[in-house]
Amino acid sequence: MATVTSEKQPIPKVILRKLNRMRGQLTRWIMVHGLGRWLLVVLLILAADMVLDRVFKMDMAQRLVMLVIMCVAALVYFGWKVIKPLGARPNDDALIYEIENKNPELKESLISSMQLAREKDLDSIGVSRQLADATIQQGLDNAGAINFGNALDLESHYKNWLLLATGIVASVALGWGVMNNQFLSTWFNRNILLLEDQWPQATYLDIAGVKDGKLILPRGVDHRQLVTVREDSEETNVSVSLEIDNPGGRTYHQMKPTGKLDGREHVFMFHNVSSEFRLRAAGGDDVSAWVDVELVEPPNILELKMDALLPKYTGVESVELAGNGPHSILVGSKLQLAIKSNKPLSGANLKLGEEVFAMEKTTDDTSFGLTIPGADEKLVGGEYEFELTDVTGLESSRRSKFKIVIKEDAPPRVRAKLWGISGLVSARAMLPTSYQATDEYGLRSTAFDCYWKAGDEDNNGKREIPIAEFDAQKDGPPTRTAEEDVVLDLVPLKLNPGTSFKFSVAAFDNFPNQAKIGKSQEFLLRVVSDDQLRADLLRREIEQRKAFDQAYQIQLELTSEIQAVAARQPKEGTTKEDFAAQQEASLIEMVRDQKGVGTAIDRVANRFEDFLVEVKNNRLDEAENAVAPDQRIETRFDEKIIQPIRQLDSELISMATRHLDDCRRAIQTEGELDKAVGQTVAVQTAILEEMKRILSAMNDSENFQEVINDFLDIKDQEKELKRGIKDAQKPKDGGEDIFDN
Repeated sequence: MATVTSEKQPIPKVILRKLNRMRGQLTRWIMVHGLGRWLLVVLLILAADMVLDRVFKMDMAQRLVMLVIMCVAALVYFGWKVIKPLGARPNDDALIYEIENKNPELKESLISSMQLAREKDLDSIGVSRQLADATIQQGLDNAGAINFGNALDLESHYKNWLLLATGIVASVALGWGVMNNQFLSTWFNRNILLLEDQWPQATYLDIAGVKDGKLILPRGVDHRQLVTVREDSEETNVSVSLEIDNPGGRTYHQMKPTGKLDGREHVFMFHNVSSEFRLRAAGGDDVSAWVDVELVEPPNILELKMDALLPKYTGVESVELAGNGPHSILVGSKLQLAIKSNKPLSGANLKLGEEVFAMEKTTDDTSFGLTIPGADEKLVGGEYEFELTDVTGLESSRRSKFKIVIKEDAPPRVRAKLWGISGLVSARAMLPTSYQATDEYGLRSTAFDCYWKAGDEDNNGKREIPIAEFDAQKDGPPTRTAEEDVVLDLVPLKLNPGTSFKFSVAAFDNFPNQAKIGKSQEFLLRVVSDDQLRADLLRREIEQRKAFDQAYQIQLELTSEIQAVAARQPKEGTTKEDFAAQQEASLIEMVRDQKGVGTAIDRVANRFEDFLVEVKNNRLDEAENAVAPDQRIETRFDEKIIQPIRQLDSELISMATRHLDDCRRAIQTEGELDKAVGQTVAVQTAILEEMKRILSAMNDSENFQEVINDFLDIKDQEKELKRGIKDAQKPKDGGEDIFDN
C-alpha cells in the first residue's frame, strides 16, 4: 500500500506544469491588456499637450511642468495597468477554481485530486488510500483532456492585441511624424526636448541683444530695449508689448514704434536698471520665450592719463591734461593716452567721428595706451570718445569723452610805452621806450618796426632796427619773457621835418621755418624842425604858467575868505548853532579848495618835468647850452620851478590844509578860532609869496626861451642862406653857368 502511494506522488506535477503554462498565458494577457491601454492613454496625453501648447504657446516653465505631469501620469498609469496586475498573480487553487468554472463537466474532480495529492497522511483524515489514488488519477485524466488556456477570456485577449497593435502603430506614426512633419517636430522639440522652437505663425518677434536665452545689461544705466517684427512675418503691422517679471510681480508695458524698418521696430526705455528680472515680448500671434536679464558691471575707465607731447622747439616736453576739456593743444603736438579699466578688456578704441584708433595693451588686460597721430600725420581737433569691450563682449555704456582744440602758436604779446615824448619830435630825437614781450614757447628776437612817410615819395621808407637776440639755451628752457628799457635814435634814419613817423616794438618767436611776429601798439609822431618844436614847447610852457597863475588866484581868494570867516558875525535871528554850522560848511569848502590848489600845482610840476625830459630826448638843450651855458634848462626848470613847487606842495600847502581843519574844530571854542585863523593866514601868506617867486621864475624862463628861440632861428636862417649860396655856386649838369639864371 505504501508502495502504491509512493508511485502515485508525481502525478499532480502534470497539473502543475499545465498551471505554469497557464500562468505564462495569463502574464501575456495582462501585458497586452495593460500596454495597449497605457499606449493609448499616453498618446491621448501627448495629443492634449500638443493642443494646449499650440493654442496657448506655453513658455519654458509651463512646458517643463507639462512634461513632468505627462511623465508622472504615464508612470502612474503604467504601474496601475501593468505593474500592479503582474504583481497580483493568482495562486494554484484560484487557477483551478477558474478552470473548474470554465469546465463544469469536471465536477470538481480536478480540485479534489489536487487537494488529495497534497495530503501526506490520508489515514489521519479517514480517507482510503485506494479511493484517494483513484480520485487523483481521475483528476489527472480530466486535466490531460482539457486546455487550461481556455479558462482565459480569449476574445478580450484578441481585442487587447488589436488595441496594443493600434497603440504601437500610432507610436511609430508619431515617431515618423516627429522626424518628417514640421508641426510634430516643433511640438517634440518644444515639449519633449524643451527647446525654443516656434510654432508656425503670422508674426515673429526678435528681442535685440538676446544670446542663449539671456540678455546681459550693464548695471545702473538706462537701457533702450528694441523688439523687431521679423521681415518674414506675414503680419508686421502689430502692436508690441513687454511683459516684465520681477520679485515685485508682473507688469505690462506698451512699446513705441521707432519709425524705422517700415514700422517693424519697437522700443521701450528702462531707467537705471539695478536689479535682475526677466521679460518677454508679445505682438500679433507671437509670444516670445522668457528672457532672463542679467546685470554685470560695464567696463569703465578707472584711471585716465592724457599728455600733450609738444614740439621740440617749445622747450616743453609734455603738458598733462585733466578733465573732459576742451583742451587747447598746440599745432604739431602729439596726444599720449593711458587708461586703466575696472575689468579685463578684449579691446579698447578711441574714436573721432568715423575714425577709429585701436589702443594697445600695455601691462595687462586692464591697461591700454595710445599715441596719436602717426609720424606723417597731424593731430585733429574734435570730440574723442573711448569705446571699451570686456571679455564677454559687453561694451561700455557710459563712454568717456574729451574734447581737444588745435591752437596755432600765438604770436608774442608785446606791450610798450614811450617816455618823455609828445606827438612832435625833432629829426635828432631819442625815443625812450620800455617794452615787455612774452611768448608761451620762447622768443627769438625783438626789434623796432619803423615806418615813415614824407610829402616826397622818394623819402618814404621802413626799417627794422634790432633790439635784442635771444639764443635758445641747450640745457634749459627758451626765453619766454623779455623786459627792457631801450632808446630809438632817429638820427640814423635821416628824417626830414614834415615826415609822419610811426613805430612799434616787434617780437619774433621760435616757431620753425617762419617765426610768428607780435607787435605792440603803434606810436605815431610827426617830425618837425627844432624851431617848431621849441615854439610848441614854449606854447605849452605858457599854458602851464597860466594854470599856475590860476592856482595863485584861488590861493589869494582863500586867504581873503578865511579872514572874512573869522570876522563874520551872525545875522539877526540866526541862532548860535546855525551860525556855527554855516561857518563849518564854509571851512570845509575851503579845506577842499586848499587841497585843490596843491593838486593843481603838482600837476604843473609834472608837466614841467615832462618838458625837461622832452627837451633832452629831442636834444634841444644842446644848442641852448652852446649859446647860454649859464642858463641851462635844468637850472631854469628843475631848480627854479619844479623843486620849489614840490616843496611848496609838501610843506606849506599841507600845513595850510591842517590849519584850516583846525579852524573848523575851533568854531565852538571862543578865542580859539581867531588864533587858528591867524596861524592859517600866516601860512597862506607865505604860500602866496612863494607862488609869486615861482611865477616870476616862469616868466623869466619864458622870456629867455623866446630870446633863445629867436636867436637860434636867426642862426638857422644864416646856415640855410650859406648852404643856398654854396649850392648855387656848384655847376649844374650840362655845363650851364649858374649866372645864366
